[in-house]
Amino acid sequence: MPHSLPYRVLLVLPDAAAGGGHLMNMRLADQLTRRGWVVDIALLFDRNEHSDYRENFSRLRFISLHADRRLKRVLLPLRLARLAREYHLVLAGLDLAATNYGYLAARIAKRPFVSWMHIAFDEHSQFVPQFSRKLSLWIYRRLTHIVFPSRGARDSLERALDGQPPSAQWHIIDNFHEVGRSAAVTATPPAHVFSQPVVLSIGRLSAQKAYDRLIRIHASLRNKGAPHHLVILGEGPERVRLQALAAALRVSDSIFLPGHVSNPQPWLSAATVFALCSLYEGLPLVLIEALQAGLPVAAMACPAGPREILDDGETGILVPADDETALESAITRLLTNPALRATYAERGKRKADAYSPETIVPQWESLLGNLIRNTSAHEVVTSP
Repeated sequence: MPHSLPYRVLLVLPDAAAGGGHLMNMRLADQLTRRGWVVDIALLFDRNEHSDYRENFSRLRFISLHADRRLKRVLLPLRLARLAREYHLVLAGLDLAATNYGYLAARIAKRPFVSWMHIAFDEHSQFVPQFSRKLSLWIYRRLTHIVFPSRGARDSLERALDGQPPSAQWHIIDNFHEVGRSAAVTATPPAHVFSQPVVLSIGRLSAQKAYDRLIRIHASLRNKGAPHHLVILGEGPERVRLQALAAALRVSDSIFLPGHVSNPQPWLSAATVFALCSLYEGLPLVLIEALQAGLPVAAMACPAGPREILDDGETGILVPADDETALESAITRLLTNPALRATYAERGKRKADAYSPETIVPQWESLLGNLIRNTSAHEVVTSP
């Protein structure tokens, strides 16, 4: 059937949690809305409510389905399908619950469906219940269109599935960074934190981010006489364990965990080095933000994304995955060599230009627009 703008997209998320994947979904929905699309966000569960989204992305409509109880979970595909009939296309913004429920709803509603994967799935799914992993793999084998933020993320799913299904059409679209986009007002970082050079990292305090590595590296460097502070912006379930580790290594007074910061730009601008030590990623938005801010990066080459963002070590120091000794050496080089920091800062800013909305969002418009125009789905039913 012929279509004309505005195209209507239902973007499915499990919740409104803080995190890079969620933030990218908000940014994409906002960018498409600014370009004339209608993109509404269906939140499946009430957990992890992060109110900044509603404030910072006021153009967007959030639809809460409140499916936290068992009966509502059972009925969720039907409820979501009824909602999906009001849209031309269903986009699942994350893996697992969003993709599983979104796919079932789109099938029932006879709407085209796209899954957006933000993580190295093969590695990530080792930490989820076996039933969830098996269900997700069953669904991914049946999906036609999946979007990945990096080649590494694509390769990770291919490993999990033992190959790309013959009928699948997989797409790689990079994440993007919006300079000065945040509407949140952030207080100037405390001066005493930056009384020494700062190694900064940003992310959820979770096992995936492996911040115990940075704490051990920080303690080692301090013991070797390298004065600096470690700052990790973010919140999560690992806070108590990380604080206990810092206390055991006697570095509590030089490690700062300020919690979630809506606008990290002042911290990025004031820091000396950015470090990433995750077990796995997808295409870490924080690395792009660090490059754009001119902050030199030292990162482990975990699956997936750091190698692509840092161009195999051209735009930042890349060390082998899981190699704490190599990461400590890279951080030391950057802390002690201003000329090296300046070199990587310049290269990083040039690379960050490739991740602008003007470059990335038209790729999404082309993909989603073509799927909508080429589908023979039923007419959109608009609620009274």
